[in-house]
Amino acid sequence: MNTAIVDIDNTLWQFCDAFYAELKKVNSAFPTVERWDTWDFFVGYCTEEQFLAAVDAVHRRQDSDGHRPCPEAKGFLRSLREQGYRIVIASHRRKEMLGPTERWLRKHELVFDDLHLSFDMTVLFEDAVVVVDDAPQTLEKAATREA
Repeated sequence: MNTAIVDIDNTLWQFCDAFYAELKKVNSAFPTVERWDTWDFFVGYCTEEQFLAAVDAVHRRQDSDGHRPCPEAKGFLRSLREQGYRIVIASHRRKEMLGPTERWLRKHELVFDDLHLSFDMTVLFEDAVVVVDDAPQTLEKAATREA
């Protein structure tokens, strides 16, 4: 069976909006999402520890009623399933976020076969035929992997 790897944040739901709200709690002068054009956009506005705590805060509460998937997410995943793909939902998250993440997926009836939380999605690429992600460096690694 062909495998499709699908990211969550900014792919199945708009993570940046919730993340920006969390970062504004740390520093009200935080730049808007449109100005996040490098991975170190937070420098000068918060510490790395505050940044990572904000990420965790959003992921910890992802299963709350306010965090809804993109309107197309459910249909997209169902179409992958109908085409015979094994769906692996993957996210750069700490393993401790498994509960809220899985509850969110099930709450919104987003179909999947496996859930992979780690900071290295490339370990999944060997069997993947499709990789859907918002991060250019992840897509580059998927495109250049050994076939």
